[in-house]
Amino acid sequence: MSEVLNTIKNRRSVRKFLTTPIEEDKVEAILTAGQWAPSFVNLQPWKFIVVRDPETKKKLAEILKMPMVGIIYRGEIAYDQLPHVPVIIVVVVDPNKDKLHYVEDGAVATQNMALAAHSLGLGTYWIGVYNHTYIEDEIKKALEIPVDCRVISLMPVGVAAETPQKDRESLGNIVYYDKFGKR
Repeated sequence: MSEVLNTIKNRRSVRKFLTTPIEEDKVEAILTAGQWAPSFVNLQPWKFIVVRDPETKKKLAEILKMPMVGIIYRGEIAYDQLPHVPVIIVVVVDPNKDKLHYVEDGAVATQNMALAAHSLGLGTYWIGVYNHTYIEDEIKKALEIPVDCRVISLMPVGVAAETPQKDRESLGNIVYYDKFGKR
């Protein structure tokens, strides 16, 4: 199996991290993976915010604890871990730069960075905030993001303190040929 497919198959959402600092070259490699994500006609509508400041990370954790998100993600976001994770990467997109596909472009940049982090021996998980308007607005205020931009995701990155195991649905149950439902 190729190295890329192996990385894709073995990446898992890690929600428990060690406080071990991350080397700057690894953070830059992760950001480069986001930079090189495909985008609609190469418009590249993304910006990445690297959050290292403990107070800012604590503020983000408080925002994400708000009931609106908590109902959706209860048990999924390790709120108590966020202030202690070495880095949180926030993926922001500019809909004015790409009105048609900015969400997909931000999502694929996030995925590229998650795969890069895994390939570098780091753990991460994806906190999606797009379309949680109040939460997104609070994150914009906290990080001084322009009002017309959108926050797609937050991605805590650190040395994993756990190795989650998950299975996938078999291809036979999710693949059809020529028409939906045709096996």
